[in-house]
Amino acid sequence: MDFRRHHWIFAATLCVLGNAHPLCAQPPETAPTFRVPVRLVSVPTLVFSGEGTLLHGLEAGNFRLFDNGIEQPVTLDQVSPPFSAAIAIQANQSVHAYLPFIARTGSTFDALLLGLSGDAAVFTYGDEVKLVRPFDHSAIAPALSVLRSTDHRARMFDAAMQAVELLKTQPAARTRIVILVGQPLDIGSSAEFESLKLEAQAAATAIFTITLPEPGKPFVADTFTSEDLSHVSERGGSRFAIDVGKLISVLNRRKSADKSDPFAMLAAATGGTQIFANQQRDFENGVASIGYQLRSAYQLSFKPSTGDPGYHNLRVEVDVPGAAVFARPGYWRTAE
Repeated sequence: MDFRRHHWIFAATLCVLGNAHPLCAQPPETAPTFRVPVRLVSVPTLVFSGEGTLLHGLEAGNFRLFDNGIEQPVTLDQVSPPFSAAIAIQANQSVHAYLPFIARTGSTFDALLLGLSGDAAVFTYGDEVKLVRPFDHSAIAPALSVLRSTDHRARMFDAAMQAVELLKTQPAARTRIVILVGQPLDIGSSAEFESLKLEAQAAATAIFTITLPEPGKPFVADTFTSEDLSHVSERGGSRFAIDVGKLISVLNRRKSADKSDPFAMLAAATGGTQIFANQQRDFENGVASIGYQLRSAYQLSFKPSTGDPGYHNLRVEVDVPGAAVFARPGYWRTAE
């Protein structure tokens, strides 16, 4: 039975747990860049109030979008586009303690990330990079349930590069994301960080990372709270009550990424986010928070008024006093 078709629920209810902090809506100093040959530019945008709550119900007229300082007519799609996720999981001796709980999270990926319209491929990486499941819309739990730690290397760059290449085979209308699960390091790849970063940017692919602890290094997990729904709905599942301050701090990591952390740098460079987890509950809530970010964004798009090739700076504003905006800060336009 397909878990997502018969048991899917994505009920994400925001709860502010504590005082919200003022937000800065300025783009990061190092702007994520994307190379796109198409005329239509997609700009997913999260909007928070000055009090730290996610703002719903805005319309196209509430937004102003600037491309290299020139205001553009903006379109707001009411339905989030389907997305394809390439998930790459470190599977070596260094993470053997974490693989058992990752193996039990297939239903969380299915229900709270992929939902009814998402599809996924799964890679593992260690001494080798293995495609253990090609893109498919069926449940991914069977692919995760057989995770084993036998290797010693961690060819993360190679795995991410193969994930980006596989995503290019997906329909252009689908949002493309990579989710890297493991320690923020690479051992033994032939691909290099810069080439991976540029390839992901050129393919308009956001890289999200779920970071596991490294021995001997400080580690603080991201704690997103959740409430069991089994007593509320026959369908089961979870209602995730997200601490908005925590979500904002995760988003703000794009602005101050640790240059010694390849996970942090890849997320910042591609418009993804980095999440830290060392327990099954935190891991599952982190997966759900990625799904929540993808589905909570306003789906803005526009057709550039000029065809100038090169890098274009983007700025999104809303007519809500004190609101903070997290949007894609730029894109690359190739010569036509």
